[in-house]
Amino acid sequence: MIDSRVDVASQALARLGEPAISSFEEDSDTAEKVNQLYEPTILQLLGSHDWSFATRRKVLAEDAAGTPINEWKRAFLLPTLRTDRVGKPLSVFNTTQQRAPQVFLYEIQERWLFCDYDRVVIEYIWRVPESQWPGYFHTLAIEAVAATLALPVTENASKEQLHRQIAYGNPSEFGRGGLFRTATEADATGDPTRSLLDDHDPIWSARFGGGY
Repeated sequence: MIDSRVDVASQALARLGEPAISSFEEDSDTAEKVNQLYEPTILQLLGSHDWSFATRRKVLAEDAAGTPINEWKRAFLLPTLRTDRVGKPLSVFNTTQQRAPQVFLYEIQERWLFCDYDRVVIEYIWRVPESQWPGYFHTLAIEAVAATLALPVTENASKEQLHRQIAYGNPSEFGRGGLFRTATEADATGDPTRSLLDDHDPIWSARFGGGY
């Protein structure tokens, strides 16, 4: 089975008119650049919105290896940053009960959440594996990776501008337009199979229907 990261990266390269890679570790300049830039792009994309498909709730385990700092009595181990968790927790609770209010008396340092609560539950953005992405995020990620790779791989600033506009919209939209906006709307409706690109998309048809 092909590495799904390689599949996403290769589809992004195809958007740029570049050949696919077979591995992030293959001996090529393109693979080296993909290996450097792919994961930061995906983490930035996941961290730029509170995606419902990527939001997880987890009961944290108290960790004796974490020495409480300041006045706190307990240390709870957080999910591993970047490989499991993206950014800081979205919400923190001291109970597993539904509709419980958030709590705010805690401090995060390194791998731990320090507090006085005897139970800690967090909501956070999970680093979702590519194979579990909904269609709308898969499409957005391909275009976002293409935008990131355009200049380093092709040395063509026009291609970078084009793919960045398709992914994120015009500069006046501050990165919240284009496919990003459509993806957030699809995420809000809970429709994981919704396609962002179809035969009626004028931008996509104009840009890619006839090739470069």
